[in-house]
Amino acid sequence: MRKKHHLLDHKWQKIGFIIFAVCVLLCLVFWQAIINDLLPYVFIKDVQTDPAGSGWASALVLLFTPISFALMALSQEKLEDERIVEIRHQALVTIVIIYIVWSLLMFLSSPFLVRFVSPTTFGKINMILKIPTGVTAFMGYYLLIFKLSLWKQNRELSDEE
Repeated sequence: MRKKHHLLDHKWQKIGFIIFAVCVLLCLVFWQAIINDLLPYVFIKDVQTDPAGSGWASALVLLFTPISFALMALSQEKLEDERIVEIRHQALVTIVIIYIVWSLLMFLSSPFLVRFVSPTTFGKINMILKIPTGVTAFMGYYLLIFKLSLWKQNRELSDEE
């Protein structure tokens, strides 16, 4: 007997989107403090930091962004059918392939970077690359691929009618 995996109700997707919107708003308001918190040695410290956003804003963004992505990714669409399940699977396969290719590129480029850049620069490059290559980023990529594929297919179906 096949075990079924159930997704969250659609309302959780809305809640996840609201949480993500709050995170984006925090990033827009406290962008200097967040950049200095997340990448402290990458940028020059001559930039005036906002003490009101220091520490807590980046902590909230780092905590709530993955939660919002997980809620959106694990929630049903309004009308969940076999076509949407197939789009989910295609998006998941695509993101796994992207992750493997990206990891392979990072692995192969590291020896060259170590050889041609200073250790400080190599450390800065690694710090910058941690953000777009982390698990949270790949959950965001999955959502982006899934939603764009769903939008594209819905548009094609509506054009046929």
